[in-house]
Amino acid sequence: MDRVNIVAIILLILSVTLTGSARAQNDSREAHGSFTGDIKPVLYVTDVEKSVPFYRDVLGFGFEGFADLDGGPYYAEMVAGGRKFGLHEPTSTVQDSMVGRERLYFRVGDLEAHRSRVLARGGKPGAMKKTGWMDMFIVRDPDGNEIVFAVTDPERHSGNPWSVPESLQSRTTNR
Repeated sequence: MDRVNIVAIILLILSVTLTGSARAQNDSREAHGSFTGDIKPVLYVTDVEKSVPFYRDVLGFGFEGFADLDGGPYYAEMVAGGRKFGLHEPTSTVQDSMVGRERLYFRVGDLEAHRSRVLARGGKPGAMKKTGWMDMFIVRDPDGNEIVFAVTDPERHSGNPWSVPESLQSRTTNR
């Protein structure tokens, strides 16, 4: 076999390999969507106007404003460390059944200091809990939703629940 034929065979193999790789990547995008990594959690509450002072003044979240429906607020935009989440009044029976049944986790820099602030502002934080994944405390909002404040320490905790492991990133992102 001469060099021209060998080069042609190598180019053919590369072409088939690259085409298959591109096809697999496109198939992944079609199957999983083109996610950006942003997520916006929403908690269902019975009354957003009554819930905002608790989340803002007791728990320490930022408040961006209300969205109105039929002349009154039904949604409140809250902020935690640059990430937004919502408080939403139910608009269906399915959403009614979700009030007080949700849990959100928020990472804080100093867990004990945050717990002390919540307590000083009239909140009722639960006891500090230490697990293999994080240290945390839980506060229930007026509707019963659980708000978890937590920290992780790589020297004490077995994993980082806040990020996707590198071994899974290629499966969860679209490049």
